[in-house]
Amino acid sequence: MTHTKTILAIATVFAILFSCSKNDDNTINDVPSFVRFNFLTNSNNEPLKYPQVSSAIIPSINYINTSINTLKVPVTLTSYTLENEVTVNYSVTSSSNEDLFTISPVNQVSFKNNQLTDTIYINFNKRWLGAESIVLNLESVSDPSINIGNLNSNETNSEFTVNLEPVTTTYTFIENRIEITGEAGEEIDFTVNFPNGYLPSEIEDLDIFKFLNGFNYSIEPLDIGENSATIKYRVTLNESIENDDVLYQTIITLIDNENYTTKGNSSLQIVKPIKSERDVTINTAASFYNLSDVFHRTYIEHWNDFNEDGECAWQPTFAFTYPIVVESTNPNAVFYSDNGTADPLDDIYHHAFQIGFDSPISTTTVNAFNLKRYFSNESTSRANSPGFNVTPAIEFFPENGTSTTNGSILIIPQLLTISGTNGNSYAFAISGEGTYQEVSPGIFELKFKLNLTNEAVFGGTITSEYRLYNTADYTDPEDLTTNNCITEYTL
Repeated sequence: MTHTKTILAIATVFAILFSCSKNDDNTINDVPSFVRFNFLTNSNNEPLKYPQVSSAIIPSINYINTSINTLKVPVTLTSYTLENEVTVNYSVTSSSNEDLFTISPVNQVSFKNNQLTDTIYINFNKRWLGAESIVLNLESVSDPSINIGNLNSNETNSEFTVNLEPVTTTYTFIENRIEITGEAGEEIDFTVNFPNGYLPSEIEDLDIFKFLNGFNYSIEPLDIGENSATIKYRVTLNESIENDDVLYQTIITLIDNENYTTKGNSSLQIVKPIKSERDVTINTAASFYNLSDVFHRTYIEHWNDFNEDGECAWQPTFAFTYPIVVESTNPNAVFYSDNGTADPLDDIYHHAFQIGFDSPISTTTVNAFNLKRYFSNESTSRANSPGFNVTPAIEFFPENGTSTTNGSILIIPQLLTISGTNGNSYAFAISGEGTYQEVSPGIFELKFKLNLTNEAVFGGTITSEYRLYNTADYTDPEDLTTNNCITEYTL
């Protein structure tokens, strides 16, 4: 009932604002302006970051915070027009030690005619051990005609409380695989993401990695303390990797420790692949994506017995398919876009022979290789199971390096992190190979086997057969004569 009254009161004010004309006796100047806290959250109780707004969401009067990321609290002035700058003083009270956080701007926010929202930033300097609170109150306005709080007596939003609950800090690699060219002095940057933030004092001298090295390199952080949510690291090759007939690989793995635990991708592969001479103008990968359609699909047939009736069958599914962005120095790079500028540093290049499967929605996952059907209790969020998005996934090797119609494919070996709804998380190693052929004009068929390895879940390696098509206009594949197909597993 309180929220209903609040909405009606605000709606009445806006109805007056937009119904008055310059010729009305009851002019717009007769409607009081007001200033309030305008802290909005989505359905997952995650703060919306200004300028994200939603007229369907009621501003919160409090928020439970479990993150050491900077908390941003918007303050909004509702006014038809402002002739002069308006300042609003606010106060801060806290149950915690004074050095737990810093706040800016200090005790005052301001508004101009073209800037009717200002933001209070709460930066946390250390962890809190128990329940704490921070209370913000709007106290006074430089223009006495402006009301403090909504124009109602129910929820004025002139006070905002931050309730601090115990912090859980995790970290993850944003990507799980990077390819290198192998030149001495080559620099590769990767990012470690801290979804709930980190404290530089805890990270600076902490060993967060373990290494399985396949070549000589050095590693250094670039920006500890500059961003509360990510740290960028730089790998520099200390040797030239000249043997093009051998795959070189280094694996960097995040370590669980007292304050930071892994979630999502915990391993990063840095790979110099075997070199294969191919004519990049063929650009085989481009036949499998359409960048004008973020929902472009490739179509998969998977040989399985997921209903466990003892009979194998092809099951159709699909995945959203995208190109793999590479540096211009990659030997398989093809130019895609200059980003509308003359600066070559922001040019975009795609791998001519690799494709990946990803979701067009940043928080969700796609069903790459029908992997979601392998499990009965999988978590499908990107944070928990980034391995359902496989980028890169498949690499093409045209026959003789020049064929436009057929050749072989490689399922790019990598580690995929997939978790169960019970919180269990596993790293699955994938590999595989097969062939591809243009079966009719513009229609490509891929035939391949996928190997998936994990001792805890599978007791080793399981192998499954697939057909993949770049269009829905394909002929159903003939049934296989083998009953060697997979069923569901529990994570």
